[in-house]
Parts: sequence; structure tokens; C-alpha cells
Amino acid sequence: MTRAIAKLPPPREDHRSPARSAHPAHALDGLRVIALFKFAKALLLIATGYGVHLLLNEDLLERLRLWTASLTDSFAQRMLLRALEWVEGLGATRIHVVMGVTLAYTVVVLAEGIGLWMRRTWAEWFTVTATASLIPFELWELIMRAPGRRLAVLVTVLLNLAVVGYLVWLLRHQPRVRASARRRAG
Repeated sequence: MTRAIAKLPPPREDHRSPARSAHPAHALDGLRVIALFKFAKALLLIATGYGVHLLLNEDLLERLRLWTASLTDSFAQRMLLRALEWVEGLGATRIHVVMGVTLAYTVVVLAEGIGLWMRRTWAEWFTVTATASLIPFELWELIMRAPGRRLAVLVTVLLNLAVVGYLVWLLRHQPRVRASARRRAG
């Protein structure tokens, strides 16, 4: 019986998910960290979409206006009143467009997160493409934003550059890792 086991061919690789053999099955590796980041981003986008949806309620806008008038910080009061005026100027149609764009972007971010969590190579490529395509806009925002308000944009740019850099590095080294795993198995 032991001879029969020794003559069995090595297990075949799963061709549907080539990334699975290339990545260690650690509980929390780089791909899972990025996936968790994407899931957190999706939750924020869902909350944003819901908040934008609430802006269609005239009663809520009136309550926000009354609450803003009661603030003692004049800077915060001015900023909130300006934001409320901007929202009221948008109108229902534009608010629906913002909600639709937010929903579409949420779907993209969730697809990235789920694919990365499952260690799929397509998700790595998809995340690199989607994330890298936004970096020029973030850099433009970093340049155009008022000097005192650049920290959040800078952190976003740095995080996105780190994600893209890590995934590009991983994608470039995956073929070697897979070939090495095949040599060890065969």
C-alpha cells in the first residue's frame, strides 16, 4: 500500500486561481491587509451614500440649519452654512447622480476587497489599475488644496502609492514564486 502512495503523481495546481499557490495562507498577509482597507473604505462609502440620501429630506436640512445657527464657533458655523447652501443648490437630480456614482464606486471597492481576500490574481491587477488611475487626481488635489488642508490628501496619496507599489512588486515576483513551488512539488 505504501508503494501505491509513493507512485501517485504530485497534486495538480488549481488553474482557476493561480495566485492561491503563490501566496502563503497566513491569517493576515499584505493582501488581506489591503482587503480590510478596501472593506473599511466600502463601509465609509455606504455611509456617505446614505448620508447623501438623507440630504433629500427637507426637514433634515432645516434641522441642520437650526443646529448650525446655535453653534458658538463662528468658523464651523460659516463652513456648515456654506455646505448646506451648496447642498441645497445641487437639487435632487444631482444628489441622485452623486448617490449613483458612490454606489458604483462602492461596488468596485468591494470587488477589489473580496478578490484580494480570496487571493485572486485578477483582483491584484484590478486594484493596481483602479488605484493607480486615481493617483493623478489625488496629486492634483494635493497641489490645488489650501496649504492647511493637505494632510488628509497626502495620507491618501501615500497609502495608495504603498498599495500600488506592494501589488506591483507582488505581481512581478509571483511567477518566480509559482515556478519555485512547482520545482519543489515536482
